[in-house]
Amino acid sequence: MNRYLLMAPILLVLSLGLAISSQANSMAQSGFTTYDTSKLIGLTVKSRSGVKLGQIFDLVADSSGRLDFALVVEPGFEEFPGRVVVVPMDTLMISKEGSQKMTVVFNEDKEKFYEGPDYGTEHLSNPRQAASVDEYYGIQPSWTTKGQCADATGNYSCRESCG
Repeated sequence: MNRYLLMAPILLVLSLGLAISSQANSMAQSGFTTYDTSKLIGLTVKSRSGVKLGQIFDLVADSSGRLDFALVVEPGFEEFPGRVVVVPMDTLMISKEGSQKMTVVFNEDKEKFYEGPDYGTEHLSNPRQAASVDEYYGIQPSWTTKGQCADATGNYSCRESCG
């Protein structure tokens, strides 16, 4: 009996390991790629044509941990940094080259980036202002998807239907 009790934790650990391995393989087969966010900070953001737009200064996540925005610093002059542009993560294509070096491409027209909202004027903790950034880039805010909508004051809440 004691032998079976000792085997149970070992079997549990082995089955958990197989489940994790299976999930990782499933994510890799489905094309799901993960990136270490600490390695995204400082990466150069380029336009589709290869023009350097700036560098990722910081990342903004929502309360559920989803990365919503990148703060991209435009190149400055001498000692003065450029302005900080708020860019939705959905507009960025992140990939690894053969040498495992990550590249970031702004997948919109570069003029959209140049005219994009400044971080200093947008308070991303305010749902209405965060939504205005997404809307500028033509993206539906993640928190306004099915089952969520804004009331007259711009506050978002979950409901069965909006209307």
